[in-house]
Formats: sequence, structure tokens, C-alpha cells
Amino acid sequence: MNQKNRSAIQATARQLLRDEFQDYDFAPDELDIHINEVLVEISQHRPYEVKETVESDGTKEVDISEIEDLLEVGKVEYPTGSDPPSFEKFSIFGDTLRIEDTTPTSGKDVYLYCHKVHQLTESVSTLSPDLEKVLIEGVVAKAAMAWLNKMRNQIVPSTVRWYHDWATQQFAIYQMSLNRITRPKVWEF
Repeated sequence: MNQKNRSAIQATARQLLRDEFQDYDFAPDELDIHINEVLVEISQHRPYEVKETVESDGTKEVDISEIEDLLEVGKVEYPTGSDPPSFEKFSIFGDTLRIEDTTPTSGKDVYLYCHKVHQLTESVSTLSPDLEKVLIEGVVAKAAMAWLNKMRNQIVPSTVRWYHDWATQQFAIYQMSLNRITRPKVWEF
């Protein structure tokens, strides 16, 4: 699978924004702001799923403050390695996860099945090709809207209307794509 890095996403967004000349309308750091914002929105619809391992200190409480980009914890497995897995009831308050029914033995692993924000750097991407497409659509829509909101002086009124319609259409495309990638919640009893 040939994943795109951050520079490739920026380049594709620039092509769609017709911003390919030397004096860019959209600075790289401005596009990065839009990329980061859309990554969070995508992750809220289809998160990056990761199994984190934490070591118990012998209490019911587990510190989750060290888990980066955490959106939510979906399941807690303890003891680990059971077949079928043994999932525990838990609650979260701030940076503390509390296991309700069992007290894990000190030094033993506890698995946390986490939903996190997707990552996109020059060397790492957690996005599948369909999510890359949604990311590009979102970056284009948000950059176009931001550009339009600046209401630059050199734009003639008819161009503003055209660009407004185009930006609105790009945003609608992005919203439809976000809705398409949303996984339905499955409730477990």
C-alpha cells in the first residue's frame, strides 16, 4: 500500500486549490493547521485503533495520561492472554481509568483497546487510502473557506460568488465523505 506523507497531502491539496505557483496563497503551516484539524475530525468518525499495554501497580486505577492522542478507551482486557479475552468493566475520570470488578496484580500487564487520533508525518501515516481521500477533501474545503473568509481585496465580486459556491461545494463533498466513513456504534451487553 503506497501511503502518502504530509508533503504529498499538501501537494495534492495545492493542486486542487490551484495554488501551484511560487507565491503560494496557502503557506505550508496554514495547510498543516487544516491537516491537523481534519485528522481529528476523521478520527472522531473512524479512529486509529491501537492496543496499548500498561503495567498494573496493584490497584484498580491505571494512569492513562501518557497515552498520546487518546480519544477514548473502548475495552480493557485483564488478565491478558485469555481465550476468549476477559474484558473488564471500567470508568474514566480525567487521566485515571478505574477497573471496576477486578484488582490487577502488581507488575501484570493490562491491555487497553484505544481509539486515537490518526498520525500523518513525513515518515508515518496511519491513514488508509480512503481516509487519505477524505483528508484531502477536508483540507481543500477548509483552506478554500479560510481563503474566502479573508475576503481579499483583489477579488472582484463575481469571482467571490464563484469561489464561495465552489468552496461550499467542496465542504459538502467533505461532509459527505466524513459521513460515509463513520462506523456505526455497536453496543455490547
